[in-house]
Amino acid sequence: MNFTTRLVLLAVVACSMAAAKSPPSSSSKNKAASTYSKASFVPPAAPTITKAGWPSAANHPSRIQQQIATGYGTELFGRKKNNAAASSSTKTAAVPPVTKNGKIQIKMLASVPQIGQAGDIVFVSSAVFQNQLQRQKKARLISAEEVALIEAEKQQQEAEATQKAIDTKMMMEEAMLESIGEECSTDQDICGVALTMARKAGPEGNLFGGINPKMIMDELANTFPDGSWEGKQVKLTDMKDSDGKDVKKKDIKHTGEYTCVVKLGNDVDVTFILSVVAE
Repeated sequence: MNFTTRLVLLAVVACSMAAAKSPPSSSSKNKAASTYSKASFVPPAAPTITKAGWPSAANHPSRIQQQIATGYGTELFGRKKNNAAASSSTKTAAVPPVTKNGKIQIKMLASVPQIGQAGDIVFVSSAVFQNQLQRQKKARLISAEEVALIEAEKQQQEAEATQKAIDTKMMMEEAMLESIGEECSTDQDICGVALTMARKAGPEGNLFGGINPKMIMDELANTFPDGSWEGKQVKLTDMKDSDGKDVKKKDIKHTGEYTCVVKLGNDVDVTFILSVVAE
């Protein structure tokens, strides 16, 4: 490098240093002022002082600063609690649990295998209730007052069902008394036909198609529409032919008279005569 080149390099460096030390122009200052705004200082929240004179753990200055920085725990960023869930938890917590042999009494809201059906009142361990049933909203706590109220309603419903069953039995017995004829002998346990079913049959009385218990129950409901025929307890329990042979497990295949027993309710049964005739 010759002497002339060195002089040129020194001149360039000197010019660069002078430009760096020169103060900014007024236009640059005005541009910067219009771009940036003055920052405001937010004072930290005052800590809560406990009786011992120290701030509580929940409101410690370091914790407050962290919450301000992250936005956690403030009303602006805090998660709003579901009102329905809150009211449900409050209602559940307000119910005094009924305990028995270390278990709590609950009401099933949904059917769960090996525990109970929907509507059942059962006893389970608190662990099963809290970890499984309550979280899945399949059961809830029930108080002794609610149990007493449910039992009273159940007894009232059973009494009404029993009365309806008795009325149905009297209705069928009156129909049998009206149909008694001269052919009814005194040595028979029951006389009078309460139900008659006509079916197509051959010359010897063989039916073209049988009659099963469901058909008999449907015909009873049609013949006695004011009777009580609903409920799982209402069913045909016995059916015998004129020779005393049990035919309940098989369809009726021949014309004739059959002695039937229907369970109408708790401790309420009615025995009647079914007459199957040819059309």
